[in-house]
Amino acid sequence: MIRVERVHDGVRLEFVEGGDVARLVMERGDAPLNVFTPPQVEAMSEAVEALAGDVGALVLYGEPEFSGGADLRSVESAPEEMRAAKVDTIAAASNRFIRTLRRFPAPVIAAVSGVAAGGGLGFTLACDLVVLHRDAVLDTGYARVGLTPDNATPFFLAKTVGPYRARELLFDPRPIDAAEAVEMGLANRRIDRPDDEFVDAATEWAASLADGPTTVYEETKALIDSTFAGRLDEHLEEERDTIKRVSDSAVFEEGLAAFMDDRDPEWDKDG
Repeated sequence: MIRVERVHDGVRLEFVEGGDVARLVMERGDAPLNVFTPPQVEAMSEAVEALAGDVGALVLYGEPEFSGGADLRSVESAPEEMRAAKVDTIAAASNRFIRTLRRFPAPVIAAVSGVAAGGGLGFTLACDLVVLHRDAVLDTGYARVGLTPDNATPFFLAKTVGPYRARELLFDPRPIDAAEAVEMGLANRRIDRPDDEFVDAATEWAASLADGPTTVYEETKALIDSTFAGRLDEHLEEERDTIKRVSDSAVFEEGLAAFMDDRDPEWDKDG
């Protein structure tokens, strides 16, 4: 049995009966690729903060796909002079969620089906562990729309695959399938189960962790994170400043227009 608690129109919590596991679910609704908005992400942060100390493990997933990142259509529809402020609002909400995930005292597992792209990839990499559905795809995506990365994506990429591979993935975005992602170290496991069994399989792993020494996990998370102590916060603020500045440029204007028109952008090398 699953007990459901609604925390936002596009977010729900699921509590698994008989286990010490909660699942935070990003719901697509009418938005393509399960893109997210600042109020949705703020609700996610509040939900995770409220869970701290009450569950032994948390699973983060999207329904039906993980997330394609921030809602660029809402940015495109804003007056041009307000776009930078709109992007900054998204970055502020996302930064809070990244910090909340890292401070959560129990293991957090990202269960990725469909696509995790842009900021959705950042949310994935900010979790403690990552499991991928056999058909899942990871994609940085940012350069295709003329934006610098956010959601600590470059931070975790560089820590995981090294600076050279991180630059390659961010300079030249491409889909990374589940098998390659595991091989690169971007995920722990690929789950070869039918679609309707995938989240349950991730939950089984979460439940096994929740039965373990959770206080040890909390201290271990802190020890691992101490290897980059302070730097994550600095990086998030640097990202936020950069993406706000770039979102007010002709490069982003063309990238966003091309994205909306489903065409290749025509980059102005002087822009």
